[in-house]
Amino acid sequence: MTLADPQDTVTASAWKFSADLFDTHPELALRSRGWTSEDRRELLAHLGRENFQGSKTRDFASAWIKDPDTGETQPKLYRVGSKSLARCQYVALTHAQHAAVLVLDIDVPSHQAGGKIEHVNPEVYAILERWARLEKAPAWIGVNPLSGKCQLIWLIDPVYAAAGMSSPNMRLLAATTEEMTRVFGADQAFSHRLSRWPLHVSDDPTAYRWHAQHNRVDRLADLMEVARMISGTEKPKKRSEQEFSSGRARIEAARKATAEAKALATLEASLPSAAEASGELIDGVRVLWTAPGRAARDETAFRHALTVGYQLKAAGERLKDTKIIDAYERAYNVAQAVGADGREPELPPVRDRLTMARRVRGYVAKGQPVVPARQTETQSSRGRKALATMGRRGAATSNARRWADPESKYAQETRQRLAEANKRREMTGELLELRVKTAILDARSQSVADPSTRELAGELGVSERRIQQVRKTLGMEAKRGRPRAEN
Repeated sequence: MTLADPQDTVTASAWKFSADLFDTHPELALRSRGWTSEDRRELLAHLGRENFQGSKTRDFASAWIKDPDTGETQPKLYRVGSKSLARCQYVALTHAQHAAVLVLDIDVPSHQAGGKIEHVNPEVYAILERWARLEKAPAWIGVNPLSGKCQLIWLIDPVYAAAGMSSPNMRLLAATTEEMTRVFGADQAFSHRLSRWPLHVSDDPTAYRWHAQHNRVDRLADLMEVARMISGTEKPKKRSEQEFSSGRARIEAARKATAEAKALATLEASLPSAAEASGELIDGVRVLWTAPGRAARDETAFRHALTVGYQLKAAGERLKDTKIIDAYERAYNVAQAVGADGREPELPPVRDRLTMARRVRGYVAKGQPVVPARQTETQSSRGRKALATMGRRGAATSNARRWADPESKYAQETRQRLAEANKRREMTGELLELRVKTAILDARSQSVADPSTRELAGELGVSERRIQQVRKTLGMEAKRGRPRAEN
């Protein structure tokens, strides 16, 4: 028996021998037994698909094909039961509007060869064993025979969403995947577009070795519960009107909710957006798609340049135009290579790329996480009115008492803070004038048009009216009328 032999032709006795051969730890819950024809039928029945988009190698561009009639790029599909599908190492198991599995990519090597489950990283193995004893182990475990990296697949109740829309169940899938990613230390950059194909059959020595554990279909809520139990994360409490013993208790509750909201905002700022999460990481660039086979080249390039900008800032490096533009051009070329869809490269002119670099610097300079509208604990309308009333009364009473003596410690410290704030504003004004002047002179040195007031406002994070005031002070006012269109 070889890996190239059709699995359906393997006898039951042969598979029993294979299972006995692999089961070196019979006392453990996990089994390195490969998979049988019955496992194959159960998986395909659960997925409920007649065709799958696939790729035989990591050249994911081969997963797309151009329709000879329409000229449009479409997913390259392989029929279930065909030898071509069996030779695919990568298959699109999920879709933005439909998912019947939850997939994790464990990119942590063990440097153990063999392709058995016990060859994965020991820490990952311990977590898998714990999940298995809780009867929540993945249905399929694929192991890299050279490095010990692995992929895990759970069969879940199918979740759906309308085209171009989300749904509560799809959001639950994303939240459960995120929680389980933290528990297993899985790859957060895994795009979930093309996953390893468990039913791959070939003689490739690098192909993952897959081991079916069970055919159970798990509920997302149950997986989330286990993940939270292991990680120690508490289940969010339902919002309800809370009774407070005093006005002080109400104020403290509001302050706590505000602090938790800010912490949550910081966490969300580190997570990919919905558009980013739907992208595919290729050569270090997260490629975004407008349609199957058609990459959003400009959007991909700008987002990658922005990411590089934040990375440079975190490393304490200067955000030079050349570095930002290089990042933009590289990402554009990657998107062009994998998703041109018959389009010729259309990189923006140099002037626009310089403007893009200024935009990136402006975003990075003023980048702050946005506080989400939700809070862990809400105040009712009556509670908000009570807080506002207490705030007004408290402020009036407190201020009147504090300013009763103009020479008091509070009054002196307040005047000092105001003086320091005024001084900082003056310095900020001088710095703004310098940055505006530098941007304009930089453009003139390159023989390009002066940046517009709108461009400067976006780059420097101030209003257009403020830029107009600065330009008037510097004697560098923008020309009236619309800019002349380029041929």
